[in-house]
Amino acid sequence: MRSIQPFLSVIIIFSINFYIAQNKQARNYSLQECIDYALKNNENIKTANLNIDYQRQFKKAATEIPKTTLVYTQGQFNSIYKYDNNITIAQAIPNPMVFTTHNSLAKSQIKSSEHKFDATKAELIYQIKVSYYSLIYSNAVHEVLLKEDSIYENFSKAVALNYKSGQGTLLENTTAETQVMETKNDVIESEEDINNFQIQLQTLMHINSDVNATNTDFDKDYLSVTIDSGSVSEHPILKYLEEQIRVNGKIKSLEAAKIMPDFIAGYFNQSIYGPANIFGSDYFLTTKNRLQGFLVGVTLPLWFYPQKSKIKAAEINTKLAESDFNYNSSMLTGQYKQAVTMYLKYRNSITYYKTNVLGKLEVIFDQALKSYNSKAISYVEYLQVVSHALTIQRNYLNVIHQNNLNALKIEYLLTK
Repeated sequence: MRSIQPFLSVIIIFSINFYIAQNKQARNYSLQECIDYALKNNENIKTANLNIDYQRQFKKAATEIPKTTLVYTQGQFNSIYKYDNNITIAQAIPNPMVFTTHNSLAKSQIKSSEHKFDATKAELIYQIKVSYYSLIYSNAVHEVLLKEDSIYENFSKAVALNYKSGQGTLLENTTAETQVMETKNDVIESEEDINNFQIQLQTLMHINSDVNATNTDFDKDYLSVTIDSGSVSEHPILKYLEEQIRVNGKIKSLEAAKIMPDFIAGYFNQSIYGPANIFGSDYFLTTKNRLQGFLVGVTLPLWFYPQKSKIKAAEINTKLAESDFNYNSSMLTGQYKQAVTMYLKYRNSITYYKTNVLGKLEVIFDQALKSYNSKAISYVEYLQVVSHALTIQRNYLNVIHQNNLNALKIEYLLTK
């Protein structure tokens, strides 16, 4: 087993150096720079913007009328003369209520797409913030692990010297080497966490180059939010779902308007070849003598069932939209209350660590080493004390991270 440890050490050290070399190429971005870049390049934002443009163009179709009908007729429709002809132009005109409800629906669909854009934007900014602060947290953990690795590395060398001089035991030497290997593995896992959040940011920003966060004092610059009787009612996703209720209501109104009569207006011009008596006088009409007139009419649906089914379907969709709104409103309210509870919990934990624990860690490290060197404690006891102190340090970073995540959640839910 001992024969492969040097080989594993080489692999681990190479991996660390390779990561550091790669990471140096990453550009540091501030949080605002990440947000600005993402809002400019993220495909979801572009799609939401295009949807607004689409709905605005669709509104222009609210005044659409059917195509004009132009009919030419030729043949024996008045006499045996085969060349009589008739030209008819007719236009169907939808009921004015169709125009009104269609226009109202188009306006509501534009509002809906705008709320959807706001929801997409808010969600993207929230994801950017979570990834960014998670990256900062991972960097902070990595620094602690490097410190831990340095402590165990130096101590392992001291134990190895004692062992070679006959003052230490094989168990102590093997345990020290194992602890070093385990810590180096933790360092590698930490680097993978950093890489993961860098990829997340890179993906959200839709950028090809490597991304890193600007340096920050993580254990001091943690987030704070004001806890009040805030409501999630202004959240853009709820605004979108609320507008969807209106959209489906107006679809129902549009389908109902289509049952109402439409109108037809037209004009005809025709020839009637042959003899004619007009006001007691005989005439012979040729193809140059044109007769003309106009036509008006209404169109009525004879089969109501299909249209009534569309109205009923729109009613069901409205109820579905209402149910979706109520569900999401309840869920977001629950998430807000939960985030507030957890935020207060971790704020109390931060205060506890700062007041009672953090100031004693360096004393613990120093006294543990002195006690071990003076033979007051064994290696196992030293390892337990140092490991516990380092665990406290990492736990404190995790408490700050959880505080930040819940603060970001509260800001997102309150659309701040």
